[in-house]
Amino acid sequence: MDVQTTHRTAKQPFLTRFKKEAVFHIMIWMGVAFVGVFNYLPMSGLIIAFKKYSFREGIWGSPWVGLANFRTLFSDFFMGNAVLNTVGIALLSIAISYPATIIFTLLLNELANVKFKRVIQTISYLPHFISWAIMAVIMNIMLSPNDGILNLLLRRAGFIDSPVAFLAREDLYWITVVLSSLWKNLGWNTIVYLAVISGIDEALYEAAKIDGATRIQRMRYITLPSLTGIICIMLILSGGGITNTGFETSYFLSNTLNYSRSNTLSYYVYQIGLQRANFSYSTTISFLLSCISATMMLGANKLVNKINGRGLF
Repeated sequence: MDVQTTHRTAKQPFLTRFKKEAVFHIMIWMGVAFVGVFNYLPMSGLIIAFKKYSFREGIWGSPWVGLANFRTLFSDFFMGNAVLNTVGIALLSIAISYPATIIFTLLLNELANVKFKRVIQTISYLPHFISWAIMAVIMNIMLSPNDGILNLLLRRAGFIDSPVAFLAREDLYWITVVLSSLWKNLGWNTIVYLAVISGIDEALYEAAKIDGATRIQRMRYITLPSLTGIICIMLILSGGGITNTGFETSYFLSNTLNYSRSNTLSYYVYQIGLQRANFSYSTTISFLLSCISATMMLGANKLVNKINGRGLF
């Protein structure tokens, strides 16, 4: 009976099926229209990467310069510096943040006291809702070489003899922003992993307990393997977002003393485009970065597909 009903439904005219599914069509096409208007339509502005754009002449009236902007890009010292900083901060963030987030998630999941677990979750989530503008003020206070709490603790513990200006030293900038980003987003990033853990069959844990498995063994052989899929997905998405790394931290924490390590690609595009009003060159950089992001995401997906046997797409 179900097969016959399905067969009759498939044979129904398009308008009949459209009337039955009108609400779903409206919702879908609203989403498609939104993406088209705000994502694809503005891409026509990429043409100014091949022009010398001016406000007076507009996009279509500005003169063509061919690949001149691209030649400038590959000879720009600050562009190379921005690439180095962006990739360095992104890789350091992946190397520190991912293991820390996974370990924190596993430990949080093992807490038996529900009230204490909720308190820890709340405390770890709160920094995510603080804007980087406020976070920058907090960091400047905490890392102050005069009376910052971190300098006071390090001096009392005997690790340093004189105050350290963390935000004024090039060699400390990367690790400073990576650890501050970890502090800000650690609790929020655990939400996805905890959601996956909540879907693990409890029978697996019960069977492991009966077999004499300890908590560490259950984490290692049940919980962690169950997180493999979502870890791979998050890594793939991170690969595509590497070129956007570090704008907020650079915008609020960059200064003349640490600029050689705080100059990231997204921040450099902001400087060229909005501060110097060189829209043609900033569009050229953005266009190239978009191509690199897409390539890195596809490459990361292919690598994960080979290692794990299943990619994102």
